[in-house]
Amino acid sequence: MTLTNKQVTTRLKQLTGAALLALCAAGAQAAGYAGTQFEIEMVVFARDSGMDRSRETWPTALRLNYDNQWVDFDTPSPADPMTPALQPAPNQLDNKVAALNRARGYKVLFHKTWRQVLQNERNAPAILISGGAQEGNHHQLEGSVTLSVSRYLHLSTDLWLSEWLPQTGGFADQTQLSGIPVPTRPRAANQTSGDEPMDLASSAAGNNGDFGYSTSANSAVFHGDGEFAKAAEPAQKMAARVAVLNEERRLRSGELHYIDHPKLGVLIEVRTVAKGPEPGDEEEPMEFSP
Repeated sequence: MTLTNKQVTTRLKQLTGAALLALCAAGAQAAGYAGTQFEIEMVVFARDSGMDRSRETWPTALRLNYDNQWVDFDTPSPADPMTPALQPAPNQLDNKVAALNRARGYKVLFHKTWRQVLQNERNAPAILISGGAQEGNHHQLEGSVTLSVSRYLHLSTDLWLSEWLPQTGGFADQTQLSGIPVPTRPRAANQTSGDEPMDLASSAAGNNGDFGYSTSANSAVFHGDGEFAKAAEPAQKMAARVAVLNEERRLRSGELHYIDHPKLGVLIEVRTVAKGPEPGDEEEPMEFSP
């Protein structure tokens, strides 16, 4: 059937109008995400021989650094210093983690689930990540991830996996070695430099100083320059090789996303948080199994 010019024009207008309505609806939905709490579950794993099997080479000219606006899993909520700003939630990807642990040549370095209020890109904090084997004040896996929202949910990763130079007698000796400088993760002025960051399910007890720099559902004020503790630890450590995962990715709520790299892999799922019953409802509060 041959369409007349008028029919074609009418059809194009209909399609254009439908596309604009869909675009506006998607934009309105995403705009409604800002200030909304989501549940994020993330798994980071390493491949033993990933770089050897791929054609990629280890990067040599690296400038690793941490964002000035950051939170970690120790950061307390300003509304309640006994509650972490990144609230713990139950894992739902344990079967994926178990499969990775069973697979030869794979090692899970990080697995956590937390609840976070998402902000636009300008206000979103970098979440400090660490995992794997520890050496001094460093871990095998370090860096940060940032989750934000504009028209879409958005993930930015800045993760690195280090293979350290041999320790020969302290930081002073390491500065003379040829290698890649890896920055020491920043810490709040009132945060002690323990061996392992406090578990997400632990309270923030002991951090009884100024809580005005953490995030909560209603505000976002971050750690910044001049607020880091001048701890007795070196500003950096030298690595022989570093694999870096820098990725920008749009996310869809409720879908499991996989970010691939020859040496590193990330599984991440962002889930909407169901609103609890209103005061006065007879429904029992939701209980999470351990």
